[in-house]
Amino acid sequence: MRVHRVLMPTLLLALFPAARAAAQAPGANLQLVPKIGAYLPANDLGEVAGALGDIRAEMEASLALGLALELDLPTSPVNLRANFDYATASEVSPEGITSDVAPDATLLALTGDLVFRPLPRIIVVQPYLLGGAGVKVYQFDTDDLVDDGFAEAFDDDRTDFALHAGIGVDVGLGPLALLAEVSDYISWFELQEGEDSEMQNDFFAMVGFRVGLF
Repeated sequence: MRVHRVLMPTLLLALFPAARAAAQAPGANLQLVPKIGAYLPANDLGEVAGALGDIRAEMEASLALGLALELDLPTSPVNLRANFDYATASEVSPEGITSDVAPDATLLALTGDLVFRPLPRIIVVQPYLLGGAGVKVYQFDTDDLVDDGFAEAFDDDRTDFALHAGIGVDVGLGPLALLAEVSDYISWFELQEGEDSEMQNDFFAMVGFRVGLF
């Protein structure tokens, strides 16, 4: 049994009572945070024995979309956030060569985060840090592959436990705040059973806005 299958339900059960209690605190405000930007993977997924020989498979940069729900606690420097980031149509290429020997992929990252604002808002600008944990879900499209090595290596979707850390800044404009943030989803990817796991640093550089729901 993989770690995330045990850890995620436990994490959710632990966080739900705390989040419910925080939401009932005086002045608590639930905020919606839509985002758009770039997915920037920093590591190879691993080595594949394919038609081109033993080659390193790597995901390419792609468009990223994001959405978060953040619980703002006015009396605390720490907010609670449920975070969703999605990398669209990333090609898994052999050593950066785009071809039909390797699959296309998407990556969905789901985390529960703490958002820490250590400094007071300076005029309208406020920096923040975020950190948490969750899962990364890789989905691979192997339908049109001509390379049996890649088809075998990526025949299954993957879900891995991930740590999440980032930094950002928002600019308050009345009820709306514009934001920019960069975060890293850290996990370990095992390409084929029995092989060493490869550490993955998947960066998301995003811009968006924050608006209160109630």
